[in-house]
Amino acid sequence: MGKYFVLADCNNFYVSCERVFNPKLEGCPVIVLSNNDGCVVARSQEAKQLGIKMGVPYFQIKDFCSRMRVFTYSSNYQLYGDLSERVMRILSEMAEDIEVYSIDESFLQYSDIVNPEDLYVHCLDIKRIVKKWVGVPLSLGIAPTKTLAKVATDFAKKNRSVGVFNLCSPEMQKAVLQNYPIEDVWGIGSRLKESLNAIGIHTAWEFREMDSIVIRRKMGVVGERMLWELRGVSCLGLEEVAPKKSITCSRSFGKVITEVSELAEALSNYVNTACIKLRKQNCCTHAISVFTETIIDRQTGTRRYASMVSSFAMATHDTPQIITRAKQCLMQLYQEGEHYKKCGVVLLDLIPETSVIPDLFLGGINQKRSTIMHIVDGINANYGKNSLFYGAMGVSQEWKMRSDKRSPHNTTSWKHLPIAKAI
Repeated sequence: MGKYFVLADCNNFYVSCERVFNPKLEGCPVIVLSNNDGCVVARSQEAKQLGIKMGVPYFQIKDFCSRMRVFTYSSNYQLYGDLSERVMRILSEMAEDIEVYSIDESFLQYSDIVNPEDLYVHCLDIKRIVKKWVGVPLSLGIAPTKTLAKVATDFAKKNRSVGVFNLCSPEMQKAVLQNYPIEDVWGIGSRLKESLNAIGIHTAWEFREMDSIVIRRKMGVVGERMLWELRGVSCLGLEEVAPKKSITCSRSFGKVITEVSELAEALSNYVNTACIKLRKQNCCTHAISVFTETIIDRQTGTRRYASMVSSFAMATHDTPQIITRAKQCLMQLYQEGEHYKKCGVVLLDLIPETSVIPDLFLGGINQKRSTIMHIVDGINANYGKNSLFYGAMGVSQEWKMRSDKRSPHNTTSWKHLPIAKAI
């Protein structure tokens, strides 16, 4: 019996999310753009085959996309976040333990496995259920270590009709690693690749066969850990997700802002978003930092940054209170005539709600306000983002970042629910 890791990776996640509610996109080239529709951050396999590179500015390929009939979408983070949560919930129910590594990746852990082939069959079930219940395709790699599981998932992606790859046997590990480029090993990258190439290491197998003392001398304990992981000796366990020590929310504006009223609206929205995250992890903040970014010279792209920190007498997660304090900071940072491109807020010195000592005289009032905050969060969770919102957040919000090609919020907003028509 042994312990095994499975890396579950959603295929082309942002594109797959767009396809869930738009099946006509299957088999077509699709790209997803970054904030303000700036550059390409996700591509379907068909878009990759057309030669569209990750990170390329959209304006450079706009005409090409039109000619080649490439479907183009603005990032829809609400949709991606919601579908990610659904996928991770299923994975957590089908694994002994789980580490959510990113929005589209998770490590699963299984112990006391007698036959890895049984785990292979189980992974086929995971892939089938996630596809059926959520609509997102998965690739899964099975191995005795996290580093080898990363390698296995790369091979699972090469045969997506199956989508599961078992890298548990020493014979299979040798066959795979002998042709696996060293720069593709988890944690190596291009810089370490050059130094390893200089000493004759070009594949993962050549690295694996090196003397551990030599690797430790050249790369330290991290490098030695990689070596043992590639040898099938687990050195990296699952990591628990610790509560964040700070929460940041900021965006670049869809246009340059000069009016303080628009800046205050934008900042209030960012504070609201940060506070929702704060309450979701059952924390309060002792202080906030408000920051702005202005364009000094359009031709050279020179920018100026300004920030201000303000503390609370008692830790809080009360959105109106934090909005008020943030706007006070903004008024001190604002300079008339400046061209503002970005602002944001950082919630600092976070502590658990249970660690907050109530004010002797205002304890009851604070408890009522805390209850109100959670009620508002619940209503917005059930009926869609900003079904209830604070007046300081504004209505028209013309400063918002550009997302001209964004798909509907099909899973988080009642008004965006797909309409079924009876014939």
